Amino acid sequence: MRLEARDLTVSYYGDIYVLNNVSMQAAEGRITTLIGPNGAGKSTLLKTIFGYLKPRQGRVFLDGQDITDRSPYERVAAGLAYIAQEHAVFPTMTVQENLELGAWVFRHDRPAVREALARIYERYPILWERRDVAAGSLSGGEQRMLEIARALMPDPQVLLVDEPTAGLAPMVAHAIYREIEKLRDQGKTVVLVDQNVREAVPRSDYLYVLELGRVKSEGPAAEMGQDLRAIVAAWVRA
Repeated sequence: MRLEARDLTVSYYGDIYVLNNVSMQAAEGRITTLIGPNGAGKSTLLKTIFGYLKPRQGRVFLDGQDITDRSPYERVAAGLAYIAQEHAVFPTMTVQENLELGAWVFRHDRPAVREALARIYERYPILWERRDVAAGSLSGGEQRMLEIARALMPDPQVLLVDEPTAGLAPMVAHAIYREIEKLRDQGKTVVLVDQNVREAVPRSDYLYVLELGRVKSEGPAAEMGQDLRAIVAAWVRA
């Protein structure tokens, strides 16, 4: 499933634009990564694509269908998922209860919920082992894995993933990145926002570089090479 944003302009306050005519595409079965300095508008772009923010202008298309005016709930039903940077488990609820919340769009279809849970537990055996444990007692890495699993409950085809390894130990972060690669290899379309350029870029198929709410450059990750290093060096000097 292909994702496209066309000419998105977004502001939080009046005429102070966080995104200014931003366009991007994410091809099916690929990891498309958005990089840029803090305040470039990367997370804002994901929130706009998911429907948390309404653009001043521009449109969002999912598999050729205009979803700009749809609610986040409707976008989930259409095959879109969003994994926020901030940890978002419900700490006093069990692992399974957290997962069941991911089935909200088809909650009345109990066989479908059971089937989704079985699929998730087969994919993540550690969650099966801890299904009756309060989510707040999980480690940071386990909570992040639970968030990914919950997002996968409706079997989305496009995942928006914001800073998936922020605050995690390197070994745990590596496991999360590997899981994102597996999702891509299984045909999912992934749009990734990440400040960890060294880890994210080699795993990416296509890159967009955002600065001050605009797309500064874009291209296949394998071809950006020296240009990317120069761009990152400029952020450090700024």
